[in-house]
Amino acid sequence: MIQLENICKQYINHNHTVHAVDNVSFSVAPNERVGIAGGSGSGKSTLLRLIALLEKPTSGNLWLFGKDVTSIQNYTDIYRSMQMMFQNPLAVIPPRMNLEAFLLEPYINYGLMDIAAAKEDIRQWIQHVDLPETIVNKYPHEVSGGQLQRVVLARIMLMNPKLVLFDEPTSALDAVNQKLVLDLLQKLHREQPFGYVFVSHDIGLLQAVTDRIIVMKDGQIVETIESKRLKEAVHPYTKALVEASL
Repeated sequence: MIQLENICKQYINHNHTVHAVDNVSFSVAPNERVGIAGGSGSGKSTLLRLIALLEKPTSGNLWLFGKDVTSIQNYTDIYRSMQMMFQNPLAVIPPRMNLEAFLLEPYINYGLMDIAAAKEDIRQWIQHVDLPETIVNKYPHEVSGGQLQRVVLARIMLMNPKLVLFDEPTSALDAVNQKLVLDLLQKLHREQPFGYVFVSHDIGLLQAVTDRIIVMKDGQIVETIESKRLKEAVHPYTKALVEASL
């Protein structure tokens, strides 16, 4: 579903070359849950943005759903199959758009169904993410961060994606709301399987929601390990991340 081969991303900062992502290779199978762990500046979020086609690599090769992205002329099918969830939902929901209008956008943009049917489908999804139907009439500033992330998750799932990219989506939430969103994510994955890549600085969190974890430091992969075997990590940086999460 995802295949990266020797991906690099470089920036020039004050005449100094920054190797944000440095020769990274890995793949993700259909319905696989993969975590990417690392501290600030490790390159994990830049890597996710490269996979999301929000940035172009300096060098290397990227395939999505078996297609070389450099050969794709129209990204419409890719964007329908691949969704992304960010840390701050307010970054993706226009402040003057109520939540129903936000949720209606994919139905309109991709011609999924007519408006009446879409509104009914939206209400079913809102219930499915454990929110009251009336929330669709509210604006982003009238809703808590945890509720907004569940609205975003509902919008992602109504697209029936094959792949979802999560960029620290719970890091701004308190412990209670973080658990609600993560539990909901796992429930949705069981009911409607999809592959995902979940980026977080919290390797303990990743252990709970992924099958394997890729550990990054200074733009490079230093270790890849099955989530259930995290205590067997051998790289000192991975061990430090595990210790910090306890």
